[in-house]
Amino acid sequence: MKLKIDRTKIPTPSEPRPFHFPEFKTYELPNKMQTLVVHKNNLPLVNVLFRVNFSPMDDEPGKEGQANLLSHLLLEGTQKWNSTQIAEKFENLGAHYNVHLSWSGFYFELNILKEHLAEGLELSSEIIYESILPEKEFNRLKQEVLIDRLQIKDMPGRLANERLLRHLFQNHRYGQPIEGLTSTIEKIELAQLHQLYKNVLLKRQPTLIFTGNITETEAVQLRDRYFVKQEESYLQPQMQIHFKEPEKRHIILVHKPNAAQVELRIGQFTPPRQHPDFFKLKLLNEVFGGYFLSRLNLNLREKHGYTYGIHSQLAFRPQLGLLLISASIQSEFIAPALDEIFKETEKLKAEGVREDELRSAAGYLIGVFPTAFETIDQISDAIANLVTYNLSADYYRTFREKLAQVTVEQVNEAAQKYLHLEQMQVVLVGDRTVVEKPLKEKYELQIVDVKGNPLP
Repeated sequence: MKLKIDRTKIPTPSEPRPFHFPEFKTYELPNKMQTLVVHKNNLPLVNVLFRVNFSPMDDEPGKEGQANLLSHLLLEGTQKWNSTQIAEKFENLGAHYNVHLSWSGFYFELNILKEHLAEGLELSSEIIYESILPEKEFNRLKQEVLIDRLQIKDMPGRLANERLLRHLFQNHRYGQPIEGLTSTIEKIELAQLHQLYKNVLLKRQPTLIFTGNITETEAVQLRDRYFVKQEESYLQPQMQIHFKEPEKRHIILVHKPNAAQVELRIGQFTPPRQHPDFFKLKLLNEVFGGYFLSRLNLNLREKHGYTYGIHSQLAFRPQLGLLLISASIQSEFIAPALDEIFKETEKLKAEGVREDELRSAAGYLIGVFPTAFETIDQISDAIANLVTYNLSADYYRTFREKLAQVTVEQVNEAAQKYLHLEQMQVVLVGDRTVVEKPLKEKYELQIVDVKGNPLP
C-alpha cells in the first residue's frame, strides 16, 4: 500500500524538548582582553577560540585578499617549527586546529584533550604571536588562491553568489569575495602581510573563549601564561556603514554556455542582527523560504516541480543584514519560476501569514534550536557571535521564548516594512540561448559574461 503525504497540510508542532544554554563567566584584564569561560565536564575535552576583530575590511584598497592570505600563512611556520612540524605536534596531541577568516573577524580554534591543553596552547600561542610568514609558503598559498579564482568560471553557484554581492555592494569591500579577485591577489606582496600582521592583527583587542572541561581559575591562569602579550592592544574604531537600497529591481543574466540549469540568486538589504525586529524577521523568513514547508518551497518544488529546492535566509555582516534567496532552476522554467517568486512575495505582503503557518515555523525553529549547541566548538562559536554582534548575555537562553512570543500581526508588520519587491536584485547564471527569450518577454535583462563584461 502506497502512502500519499499531503505536504501542503502543515503539521502541528510537538512539545519542544527542554534546553538550557550553559552558563558562562566573563573576565577582562586591565588591557581589556575579554575572556569567556563555559564549564562543561561531560567529556575530557576543551575548545579554545581566539578571536580578533580583524577581517577583509583591513585589506588595502586594490590589494583585496591580504587578510585571507595572512590568516592561512600563520599556520605555515613559526620561529621554532615549520608547517609540517606544527601539524605533527598537534597530531601527536590528538588535537584539531584551524584558522578561519570572515567578515566578522579572525579566528584560531583548538580542540584538544584536557590533559594536553597546556602543550596545545603553548604551540597555539607561538602560531599567533611568532609566525615568520615564510616566503616559500606565501608563494604557494598565493598560487593556490589564484588557481581557485580561475576555476570559478566552472562553478555557477559561486558565480551567482559573487555577482549578486557585487551588484548589491558596488565598489565597497563587501562586494568582493573574502579571498579577493585575481587582479587584486596578484598585487599582494609578502612585505605587505608582514606589516599587516605586526601593525594590525597583533595590535587588535582579542577575545578568548574556553569551552569544555575547564574551570574559570584554570582558564584565567592559562590565558595569563600564553596570551597576555599585546601591551599596545587597542580597540578598532567602529565605522558606521550605510547602503542605499537600489531604486529599482535589476535582473542580471550571466551567460554560461551549455549550462545545464540556471543558478538563481535574489537579494535585498535588511536590518542588522542586533535590531529589535530580528525575531519578527526570523519568523517572516522561515514562513517565506526558510524551511521545507515554506511558501517558496511548497510552490516551486512541490506544486510546480521547477526545482529540487529553494531556500531563503537571513545573512549578516557586523552592521547590516541581507535577505537572500537561492535555487537551482530547470532552464526551461526560469521565467515562470521568477513569476512565482515575485507572486509569493506580493502575496505575503498583501495577505500576511496565517496563524498555523507562524506556529509551524516557530515550532520548527524552537525544536531544532538545541541542535546548534551539541558540541563544545558549537558553543564557542555561539559565544563568539554574542561578542561580534554585541548581543545580551541571555540571548540564547531567551531565544526560544522570544520566538514563541512573536504574533501574526508583528510578522505581517515586518513583511510590510522590510520586504521590498521592487528593490530585490536578481542574478541568474545560465545559457542565454535557452533562457533569454522567455525572460525578455516579461523582464528587462542586463546580460554579462562570466567576468562581468556587458554582452549585446
